Order: sequence, then structure tokens, then C-alpha cells
Amino acid sequence: MSDNNATAVGFLGGLLLGATAGFLAGVLIAPASGEETRRRWRRRVEDEASDLRRRGRHLAEDANDLRRKGRRLVNDATEKVEEGLDQGKKTLRKALRR
Repeated sequence: MSDNNATAVGFLGGLLLGATAGFLAGVLIAPASGEETRRRWRRRVEDEASDLRRRGRHLAEDANDLRRKGRRLVNDATEKVEEGLDQGKKTLRKALRR
């Protein structure tokens, strides 16, 4: 073999050995299997989705409460303005009769 071929073979051998060692180390020290990890992630995503749906419902309820309160405030203000206008009309009529 030439020096270039020997270097290439040595490099590829070292690369293969390093990849194998890395894979084995990962398998040996991994906290859980791939299936277990996927199950944990799926559960976590489902929990987060459930939490988001719950928060969305609460936001919708809060928005409806605010809408109802706003409508009451507008209705109350409208009634007071109408009462004030009626009172103003009565006062004006009395003043014009004199």
C-alpha cells in the first residue's frame, strides 16, 4: 500500500472505531430506550396540549365575563344618560312655561 492509502485506511478505521465507541457509550449511558423516550415526549406534549386547551377555556370564560360586564356598564350608562336627558327635558319645559 502507498502511504496515502494507508493513511486513508487508518483514518477510516479510526472513524469507524470512534463512531462505534460513541454509539456503544450512548446506548450504555442513555437514560431510557428510544421507545421510552418517545413515550415520555408524547406524554409531555399531550400534557402541554391539555394545559393549553385548559388555559384557552379559561381565557374564553374570562373574555365572556368581561363582555357581559362591559355590556352591563354600557346599558347602565345608557340608562343614566336617558334619565338625565328626560330630566333635562322636563326642566326645560318647566322653564319655558313660565
